[in-house]
Amino acid sequence: MLILLRFVHLLTLIAYAHSDYYIESSDGGTVKCVDRMEQPAFDNSLLRNHKFQESPSKIPTTTTKSNTKSKWRTTEAHVSIAECPRGTVPILQDDAREDPGNNTSIQTTHEYAEKSTDVSSKLYGAKATINIWDPKVENKENELSISQIWISSGGYETNNLNTIEVGWQVYPQLYTDNKPRLFIYWTSDAYQTTGCYNLRCPGFVQTSRNIVLGGAISPVSVFGSRQYEISVHVWKDQKQGNWWLSLGENNLIIGYWPAELFTNLDYATEVHWGGEVVDSRSFGRHTRTQMGSGRFPFEGFGKASYFRNLEIVDSNNFQPIQKLKTNAEKKYYDTNNLDIDEGWGTHFFYGGPGSSTHTHSGVVSLRIRFVL
Repeated sequence: MLILLRFVHLLTLIAYAHSDYYIESSDGGTVKCVDRMEQPAFDNSLLRNHKFQESPSKIPTTTTKSNTKSKWRTTEAHVSIAECPRGTVPILQDDAREDPGNNTSIQTTHEYAEKSTDVSSKLYGAKATINIWDPKVENKENELSISQIWISSGGYETNNLNTIEVGWQVYPQLYTDNKPRLFIYWTSDAYQTTGCYNLRCPGFVQTSRNIVLGGAISPVSVFGSRQYEISVHVWKDQKQGNWWLSLGENNLIIGYWPAELFTNLDYATEVHWGGEVVDSRSFGRHTRTQMGSGRFPFEGFGKASYFRNLEIVDSNNFQPIQKLKTNAEKKYYDTNNLDIDEGWGTHFFYGGPGSSTHTHSGVVSLRIRFVL
């Protein structure tokens, strides 16, 4: 019987190897299971001689403690998964088409509400737990809302900016809906000719046969009620040089960005955490596209979006960071000051509504309250 089962399994693998294998992901999307050695990454000429790395040589430890001691209770959200056969990886079929190109007839601006490192040491990774919302995007053809971690080195002036980016985004033109979706991104030349989302161009090597990059995240946080989140870890494998990505407290490994992709990322010089919005100004004014929950940070837990348990890898393990710089367009999107406690570690709230009749920063609102 055992011999017969092995024979059937072998026939299944042979049949699969000569046909497309499509399944449905947990969020209802269509996924194609692809042999992991034939995934898009290996179409990149830089990876012609790349040796596939099965798993990281080490997973850095973290100082993050359980959330049970926090006065704010939260729940881990679910990312989209698919049960692909062993030796294969899932590719969202919406990811088969190219990224939407920049419409040169429309001038867009990128606006931020973020915190960034204020240290001069070499950085080898970063992590955070990110609150999940579904911000409204006003112009669905040209705008998007992002909450993410940026790991970078180099600069725009010299066209050698190298970045690794991961988090969630609402991007109607790319996904044809308003759902928050897990995404990754990278560039090695300041976004000139390299980089794209998820697996839409060759680069990121996926090792997980379950996690769907570009898949929807659910549930979404409810205003004044239950809050959902995901934990993201990125770190450099000091032996192999690749940059690994995992999710959750149990470090569910997704895959890695090969060292060969980058021209200037032996280590990072900056890490950013926060939100980004693309404003097309297509209605003759600032966009009403929301960032985070669409609320200003002064409204706090259950209303404003947050990043918590911010840490960096400065050698081999994650370390809490307690001093960060702020970059925010305060009229429409803002961040509050860093706070530190046992349950949430280093954390901050961020976000905003964009242009609206009630647009104001948290500082202005608090002043009005005191005056009244």
